[in-house]
Amino acid sequence: MTGRSDTGPTSNLSVVATHGDGNHEMTRPSVPRIELLSLLRWESTVSRVSEYTAVEICKFFSLGESLSREMSRMIRARIREAPMLLLDPYAAVTRVLLRSTTNQAPCSDSDWSRCASALQTLRNAQITSPEHAGNLLSLGLSLVTFHRLISSISGSTICRFTLSLVRPLYYSQHLPESDMGELLCLVFLDVTESLFRARIPVIEYRVRDPYLVNHHAGLCGSLLPLLYRACLLRVAIRKGSDVPIPPDQFDTLRAEIIAWAPSVSVTTIERFSEQEMVLLLTQASLHRNATLLILHRLRFPFGERDDDAELLSRAIIREMQHCLAMAKQYPPNISLVLLVAGAEIQGSFGRENILSLLQNINGASFYPFVANLRQFLTRVWTSRDEGTLQYLFDLFDTDDNLSIPL
Repeated sequence: MTGRSDTGPTSNLSVVATHGDGNHEMTRPSVPRIELLSLLRWESTVSRVSEYTAVEICKFFSLGESLSREMSRMIRARIREAPMLLLDPYAAVTRVLLRSTTNQAPCSDSDWSRCASALQTLRNAQITSPEHAGNLLSLGLSLVTFHRLISSISGSTICRFTLSLVRPLYYSQHLPESDMGELLCLVFLDVTESLFRARIPVIEYRVRDPYLVNHHAGLCGSLLPLLYRACLLRVAIRKGSDVPIPPDQFDTLRAEIIAWAPSVSVTTIERFSEQEMVLLLTQASLHRNATLLILHRLRFPFGERDDDAELLSRAIIREMQHCLAMAKQYPPNISLVLLVAGAEIQGSFGRENILSLLQNINGASFYPFVANLRQFLTRVWTSRDEGTLQYLFDLFDTDDNLSIPL
């Protein structure tokens, strides 16, 4: 936005907050400090910020300038449509994020109270018409984001409840197309959390447009059906059975994951800058390789086929380093990728390198989940040094509440 002052609230204002699982990896906004301080002085009442600040905040959770602007416009449109429902939780997320970036106590009592009230509204909600679904999806996203910004405890219950509200509409194909962006954000969060926790995702995503670019999932929408099938394998393995899962089930899924590639149209290439394309393509490649690595460790415990796992791990780390060099940041939403890649590293030098990668996660200085990620990695490394022959995900089953947002 041009011709505006950054010293306080302006006449051209827009409400903003963020979507996703608060996995998310963030970068410190290039917002002038005077604007942040001015907003902080208004923190007890502020519910609107400048368009410039709105986009900068959305960059914490999205993939580049273009998608961040689209995300900001989507949120503003939702709040204009249902201000009584959405204004308080989105304003609370904005205040928490702005305070966190300036090392202030992130959450006030009033924000807690407003979001608790909004959560109760979500719990009591019933969708009587398809046109109401989008606002409830937006409400669920705002509450998941708030929860993940202030807590190290998983917010998957909110995510899964929100998806359960719209699931009948989605499967009956009555969910409006305009709601698919927010739906995909929540599905992406749920599928990855379900893979981590051995749960069946609430919704089995059906790819309508393979060329879709989502501000949270990027180009990974068409990968979600493969991740869903990996979740089913994970659930079956955790439940246990007298009859082992046939090897061909692993082989078939592995072959499909290897063959998968993001669908990129000419329009997409023309729409995004070179830096944005690096972020989008890297995010897709990282999740493909991480899915292969997850599938490998569902099939083989530590101590078996370790060389194959290490090759995938090193490929992931190289891609992250290349992306940082080219785009000056990592893609958002890669903490599960870092966990499974880091678990394969043996030796102090490689592990220190992984920990240095964590320091470069956007928002590492204040996101609660980064501490969880370090804790999980330390647990895996200790177990491996002791010669464990366990499966990777069995090491996390004792902490059902800890979250590592994607």
